[in-house]
Amino acid sequence: MRLLPNLLSFFRIFLVLPIIFSLESETYLLAAFLFLISSITDFFDGFLARKYGLESELGAFLDLIADKILVVTILVWLVFIYSNQALTIISILIILREICVTSFRYYLVLNNTNTELIKVNNYGKLKTAFQFFSIFLLILNPLLNDFYFIISLTLLLITALISYFSLTVYFLNWMKGQKNG
Repeated sequence: MRLLPNLLSFFRIFLVLPIIFSLESETYLLAAFLFLISSITDFFDGFLARKYGLESELGAFLDLIADKILVVTILVWLVFIYSNQALTIISILIILREICVTSFRYYLVLNNTNTELIKVNNYGKLKTAFQFFSIFLLILNPLLNDFYFIISLTLLLITALISYFSLTVYFLNWMKGQKNG
């Protein structure tokens, strides 16, 4: 039980390749199902770690990396599948934000700063939910009509806006901590 949250994070990373293979094979229902499973593991690894006191720095790092690998890889793959300018721009914005947050966390760790300042907040959780749902819809899009593609892009744009808002909250919390520290 002790390693289960970390195993779920590794499983999420492992599922990236079957999802890509399914997308390339045009088995969109399988790709969507695998993405849904990987999204659920994101919830359960943190839930189990908190509920059973299994939180660790390694676990937090694996969860963070697994999320980034999953989201960034699938977004890039979808950009190539759809060749849509709006999807490309929104994906770039999301990926840049993820790079900023990861780099900022790394900076804090290197400087022995209190990483509690940038723990996942409710905006980050909301961003993740929107992000997973919109990517799920984008994966299913070839089986649906163009209306769903517009909905998916709109949700992904909302995701980008929420993600930059949560990034701003992280920076403001850090700056507030700098003044108080």
